[in-house]
Amino acid sequence: MPQPAHGRVSRTPRPRFTQRAGVQQLGVFALAYLVYFGVRAITEGSAAQAVHNAINLIRIERWIGIAWEGDVQQIAMQSRVLVEAANAVYVYGHWPVIIVAGVLLFRYRRQDYFRLRDVCLMSGIVGLGIFVLFPVAPPRLTDLPLVDTITRDDAGYRQIVPPSLVNEYAAMPSFHAGWNLLLGVVVFGATQHWLLRTLAVAGPAAMMLAVVVTANHFVMDVVVGVAIVVACLLVRDGLHRRSLTARMKASDERSRDAGGPRRPIHVPHRPPRAAALGARDRRPPG
Repeated sequence: MPQPAHGRVSRTPRPRFTQRAGVQQLGVFALAYLVYFGVRAITEGSAAQAVHNAINLIRIERWIGIAWEGDVQQIAMQSRVLVEAANAVYVYGHWPVIIVAGVLLFRYRRQDYFRLRDVCLMSGIVGLGIFVLFPVAPPRLTDLPLVDTITRDDAGYRQIVPPSLVNEYAAMPSFHAGWNLLLGVVVFGATQHWLLRTLAVAGPAAMMLAVVVTANHFVMDVVVGVAIVVACLLVRDGLHRRSLTARMKASDERSRDAGGPRRPIHVPHRPPRAAALGARDRRPPG
């Protein structure tokens, strides 16, 4: 591998962890969390409108051919283990996982943490607009022959966050599915460890199934949630690349104006033996 003339390979230093920086990021997420759920709560649409929109959503799903809610839950209901697994994924596989992963990313993979944070905030803003303009009742609050497995098997979860304090008609889009997918993408790109990469793929897939099995979201909610997150991720990454390119260009211009080289020039290191052989080959004959 070519090395600099001074014989040392430059490395990008890991961002130093500081308590102040950690508190700042906690504050950002706490504020975003309060705004997100506060707006959801105060913008709750009427039950009649939300159910009406849910019925229209079902019609669209049937027209497209993705009205799988009943079939998916019926398959899961054949096994108590599957239902309990779906409940556990829905309850414990979203915020607890995102918070723990966010803390670890902030500590060890700072740029990946900012990627996760930025896309969560961007997609959350888009989601709030949809909650206001298009309230949708979840399948468990419609007349569909589906079972609310969370309330039936784990009623304590509903008591932790009472329905009176949240917007129950914010099923569209599903950020349980979208943000878990985002976390999987970020973690997959941040590590080479096979186990973490396996969880990064399996986790979002399990959540997509769990939100449908538990009758908390329609399939279309999952599709839209994933689409919003992917779109925001592409926009954020594009803006980030453009910003990096602009900074590199500005750095080159400053270096050129100062009379220095535009790019650091690395002279390949030549082993001593090769240098000696080269010098011997250049000796005159005789």
